[in-house]
Amino acid sequence: MPSITVTLNGREVQGRPGMTILELAEQEGIRIPTLCYERHLTTPGAACPSIGACRICIVENEQTGALMTACTTFITPGMAVSTHSPRVIERRRTIIELLLASHPDACLVCDKGNRCQLRQIAAELGVGLIGLQRIPQTALLKDANPFIKRDLSKCILCAKCIRACQELVVEGAIDYFRRGFAAKPATFGEGPLEASECTFCGTCVALCPTGALVEVEPDYRGSVATTVRTTCPYCGCGCSLYLEVKDGRLVRAVPDRDDPVTRGTLCVRGSFGYDFVHSPERLTKPLVNENGSFKPVSWERAIAVVAAAFKSIKERYGSDSLAVYGSARCTNEENYLLQRFARTVLGTNNIDNGSRLYGGAPEAYGLGVPSRALRRLEEADLILVVGADPTTSAPLAGYAVKRAVRCREAKLIVVDPRETRLVFFAECWLRPRPGTDAALLSGLAKVLIEEGLVDWEAVEKTGPGFATFKDSLAALDLCRVEEVTGVSAPEIRRAAELYARAQHPVIFYGNGLNQQAGGTEAVRALINLAQLAGDRAAICALQRDANARGACDMGTLPDFLPGLLPVADQQVRRSFRDYWGRLPATPGRTVVEMLRGAKEGQIKGMYVIGENLLGGFPDAAFVREALGNLDFLVVQDLFLTETAKLAKVVLPVAAFAEKEGTFTSFDGRVNWLRQAVAPPGESLPDWEIILRLAAAMGCPLPYKDLRGVREEIARLVPAYGGLGFAEAEAVGEVAATGEGAPAPVYRKQPKVTPHFWPIQELQLPDNDPAYPFTLLVGSTLFHFGTGARSTRARRLRKFYREVAVFIGETDAARLGLRSGEEVRLIAAAGEVTATAKISATLPEGVLFAPFSPVQDTVGRLFTLELDPERKTPLTKMVKVRVERIGSDE
Repeated sequence: MPSITVTLNGREVQGRPGMTILELAEQEGIRIPTLCYERHLTTPGAACPSIGACRICIVENEQTGALMTACTTFITPGMAVSTHSPRVIERRRTIIELLLASHPDACLVCDKGNRCQLRQIAAELGVGLIGLQRIPQTALLKDANPFIKRDLSKCILCAKCIRACQELVVEGAIDYFRRGFAAKPATFGEGPLEASECTFCGTCVALCPTGALVEVEPDYRGSVATTVRTTCPYCGCGCSLYLEVKDGRLVRAVPDRDDPVTRGTLCVRGSFGYDFVHSPERLTKPLVNENGSFKPVSWERAIAVVAAAFKSIKERYGSDSLAVYGSARCTNEENYLLQRFARTVLGTNNIDNGSRLYGGAPEAYGLGVPSRALRRLEEADLILVVGADPTTSAPLAGYAVKRAVRCREAKLIVVDPRETRLVFFAECWLRPRPGTDAALLSGLAKVLIEEGLVDWEAVEKTGPGFATFKDSLAALDLCRVEEVTGVSAPEIRRAAELYARAQHPVIFYGNGLNQQAGGTEAVRALINLAQLAGDRAAICALQRDANARGACDMGTLPDFLPGLLPVADQQVRRSFRDYWGRLPATPGRTVVEMLRGAKEGQIKGMYVIGENLLGGFPDAAFVREALGNLDFLVVQDLFLTETAKLAKVVLPVAAFAEKEGTFTSFDGRVNWLRQAVAPPGESLPDWEIILRLAAAMGCPLPYKDLRGVREEIARLVPAYGGLGFAEAEAVGEVAATGEGAPAPVYRKQPKVTPHFWPIQELQLPDNDPAYPFTLLVGSTLFHFGTGARSTRARRLRKFYREVAVFIGETDAARLGLRSGEEVRLIAAAGEVTATAKISATLPEGVLFAPFSPVQDTVGRLFTLELDPERKTPLTKMVKVRVERIGSDE
């Protein structure tokens, strides 16, 4: 592409076509002040990425003398521009004075403090007291939420908050209200934020240049000297953020505005959920249970007790009487160390991690997850979302889907029985009966093949089994699919035609697909559908936890070694034995099998890191009995969870902001954790505890620091070889782009040979008159997992702590229920009390309950039933009946 020569401040420079003067100046290191420009804000359909609302970025055309806004003016050949001429400076001063004339003179008490960009630019231009008559603005809006406070008397109408809400997050909770001097950003009807569509993601607060939008009850109002770039510890999106530190405490989380993936956005958990790190409930010393009560001890004593117990159990009952349960919240390095500890020190493959509950490794289904899936979303022309609500479980993915639809006119197909926020963006919404996704997806494949909507040459190259799959489809009747799923044949045909026309389809599936009865069949049906698009389709699992992808990559699985290489493969084991010296040959137990083994007396000792089994598993009575039957349980965690209270030894660990390491997001991005504050008390990073324990057991692992661990990962895990992360220093320095932002680093995609899977005979869902409703369980935006961390974040814990069940209007009327009444949900496994909320979006016979991080949880309604093949617990739907509290029914 030919470059354009421009004279900038008397010097010839080169720019690219389509570049604005402001972008060219940034490229050349020349600062032009601005209050309304943000590089990731792009108005759909507009030729220019900015709107020039503040006018402060004006520059002078030296050839014509014209003054023009740098953010909206494109460079042209031969252009001569002055960015700081006397005329320019004079006009900027005038603009600032006009803005200050309608701005309250309250800097000393403003929450923005010296972070206010308006005041910064005023000081830069030498504007102090102004002689203009002031135009006072009143702020009448009253918000009662715990996250965002608005004071629109300080608003300068830069439109950043509006554009961020509409163009980055794509919620549209706010827009301009009224015109002229009365104009202001407001919600529909000028109501409070909590009554609007606002998700409290905090993006508007991060972008607001003044004190018009600020945090409610901020931890610190001024600017800080220490800012650390790291990764959000919650979901698997891997969002980059900056943690601001004051006096050894985290005081603010700010999105990384230079990151090309997150694009300066976070969700409510990322923006306001970091302060669990400073919870007074944090463990600060090792604890040993003596005579039924915990007593603090030294690290030497705690490690010695654990090592002696594990050695004794190993000698008496054998290595396979021990089990390790790791965490997708631990770093890649810690997961790698943990699985090596289990296999070479304890001598067992009985190791699993929390992501097993949510589908484990997609490769186990014969699915190769592509890298850069989130970035590919922005280029997709069709997106298929199945069994997932990314707007709550993976908000960054939700933003990307909505942007693709709104800004790039991509088509969206949503497969979900209930109405999620994505349905409003969907071209096609398919509402199958719960548990019939496999039948629906097979019906789509039937239409594609029956009507010749596939590229046969491309399809036959994708993987084996196509002939068998095609034969099984021949016997499938679309009328039978309609009968089983409740989705009409015309709707199925329409969705299939949309899919067939797509040149770059992207498929996202979530736990709602693989954690239902027949979940493996449903995932395989989705793989079949993806392969019918040849190599045009990208398919990605929305794994839940921050390092679910990395934990599986590092081998904290009973049947896979690091690199997702099968334990049962003798050649694979031989290659690891060359480094490790020893390796058990038999695949181990999954976590549920560990618990069953504990109850039956086969598992004697268990090492649990970063997971709350009692809080996260269904059938808590069974889990409690199993853990209580162990000879020895050690728990390594941030808090004294329900599981930790059953342990003989509890070890305190460092939180995400207190250690170094890497996470891998669900789309393969390797993200850095960097230490921002010191761990409280005597807490240690998980990796250091593992090394101490291995040494105490007489089998020290050969690492001095994390760099040595990363070097071994780069050698033994093909997907991580050559990424450069092994050579990086502990602070996480990586190659930078020309703009100075860290370049995204992605794991390589492992080679997986996909298969076409023959479809099974379609069965109607069970209909038990004793339990006439199907309860669906999903995530909530304001909490995460068992709530161990989010309920200890002071602002998050104020939202959605009750156990609620959403009931359709028709079912509520039949039951005589009103919103807010207490009901009893009864399943075969147990019962729970919940608050009924009436919904107009649920089909008849279907209920929905967001998972609530409180004791009286819907987990009591489930048994520990496993998928027979992948051994994933089925915890997304259960048959129930509903009883009004106090009724005789």
